[in-house]
Amino acid sequence: MINIFWLLIIVVLVAMTVWYFKGGGSTQPTGGLRQPTLFTLRLGDVVQYDNIDWIIEDKLTYNQDGWEWVEYLLQDGDRIAFLSVDDDDTLDVSFTEVVKDCPVDNPPAEQITYAERQYKKEESGTAQLKRTRKPNSPAETCQYYDYSGPGEAVLSVESWGGEIEVSVGQTVRPYQLTFLPGDGESVY
Repeated sequence: MINIFWLLIIVVLVAMTVWYFKGGGSTQPTGGLRQPTLFTLRLGDVVQYDNIDWIIEDKLTYNQDGWEWVEYLLQDGDRIAFLSVDDDDTLDVSFTEVVKDCPVDNPPAEQITYAERQYKKEESGTAQLKRTRKPNSPAETCQYYDYSGPGEAVLSVESWGGEIEVSVGQTVRPYQLTFLPGDGESVY
């Protein structure tokens, strides 16, 4: 009976030691490292998606009549992409890459065909944009047009004073993304 008692004491002590050295149930990151989330990303952080490390080069905050959403400007070498985060009644997250081979009218049509996929306009409007990298610059105005395609496919058209930018991608689930802290500096 005494042997079982001591065996139980040893098992409990080992379990408590393991628990303590694994963080003791703390939700704080170990080593003092900041752990970015979808809502706390900043310049220089890394977004891993589809086996590519994208660096956040700017945070763009759009405002349309008081409603705000965020797009992170991402870069991997010469490739430019956007991670769009809209936390309305539901969390909408999309990942799109800028494309140069999708000519559109200004304003764009109700439907756009790109890469043999048909996209239908879901939403459009005018928004003011503030860039984190240029905090003292006046807000920029853009016309935006959001399209949905087959499955999770999305297409975005933005008009900046007549200059058109088109990006294509898909909606993503937050668990498909991994975030790593950066040093708060631009890489490119």
